[in-house]
Amino acid sequence: MRIYRYILAAAAALALVCSCTTEKSQKPQNVIYLIGDGMGFGAVSSLLLSQDGETGFEMAPVIGLNETQSANNYVTDSPAGGTALATGTRTCNGFLGVGPDSVQLESVLKKAQTMGKKTGIVVNTTLTEATPGAFYAGVTSRSMSYKIAEQFCESGVDVAVGAGLSVFINRPDSVDLTATLINKGYDVYLDWKSVLNTQSEKFVGILEMGDVHRRNKSSNKTAGAADGAEVCLAAKLAAEASDGDTTRFSEPAEYLQKATVKAIEQLEKNAPKGFFLMIESAIIDGYGHNNDSDGMIEEMQEFDRTLKALVAYVKEHPNTLLVVTADHETGGTGVGYKSHPVNAPEGMKLTFSTKGHTGTVVPIFAYGAGAEKFAGIFQNRELPGMIEELMK
Repeated sequence: MRIYRYILAAAAALALVCSCTTEKSQKPQNVIYLIGDGMGFGAVSSLLLSQDGETGFEMAPVIGLNETQSANNYVTDSPAGGTALATGTRTCNGFLGVGPDSVQLESVLKKAQTMGKKTGIVVNTTLTEATPGAFYAGVTSRSMSYKIAEQFCESGVDVAVGAGLSVFINRPDSVDLTATLINKGYDVYLDWKSVLNTQSEKFVGILEMGDVHRRNKSSNKTAGAADGAEVCLAAKLAAEASDGDTTRFSEPAEYLQKATVKAIEQLEKNAPKGFFLMIESAIIDGYGHNNDSDGMIEEMQEFDRTLKALVAYVKEHPNTLLVVTADHETGGTGVGYKSHPVNAPEGMKLTFSTKGHTGTVVPIFAYGAGAEKFAGIFQNRELPGMIEELMK
């Protein structure tokens, strides 16, 4: 019955396009762009079939399809897929934030800044990874992480939370980029507790991977520790403020939801023109690559907690647009034959056809102001332009 409801919801969403074509769309003041890395229909099905209650996906009034190829391949990689979703330009696999001609592109996040909106990035991976990087950086290889970190410092985002301290401080040029950020007026936090407690409207949280995702086991290091962290300005300031308290405070299974809520709380302060927030749930992709059925299901359940928190926010703030999609599908993920849970306590199992990406279409779910524009079949490069037009 769940799948039938899902299909009927898609049909209703497509019908909504016809009913709304003559109506003026409400202009969103706030935009939230939630990207599930590698999240295709198999991943979404794993959630729908493993949950008894209503999921965030089923709350979507509008559903569409997103076609994901890159400029030079039917199957996109993450840098090119992220670039299309961020900038509206398809580029070659391997390129990040630049076109096929290697020229820097302008992202929808940057355009939101020119409109006077506050901007933010929240990810459960490193802040310099492919998808977040596509919204502020421009390089010809995702491996240029030191360069991407420099470009992050020039991004102008108001709020950012993720992992990846090493490329900010353990650099060939010996530059401490936490000091660069602090000199630009940011509060820089290296532990989760400080992020949760901050009242700053301009901050960057650069946490350990063990703090942002349960798959990465937390170490017994001092909070925020990383090789070389003791020599970075952010760590020194944190030590001075800690009064000797170095207790770790980590909630990796709840991180994405809570970091998202915190980012919104700080972005909506003193924001007369609203905000633009990009969120990436990055580890769906990893479970697809590893063909890990149980991990995929659990990851999608975590994704749903974040999604439902965002749907609740949109209901309370109808001037907000929430767009949910994926950069590509990973694993050729499907649902295999299995007895229902009453006869199979271990639950359902997913099937996989590859350990790589596929070129299949991925879903779009839209909520709130202007959501009706996203019912239909689109190319990945179309979404940023649609969001930009709605923000104007």
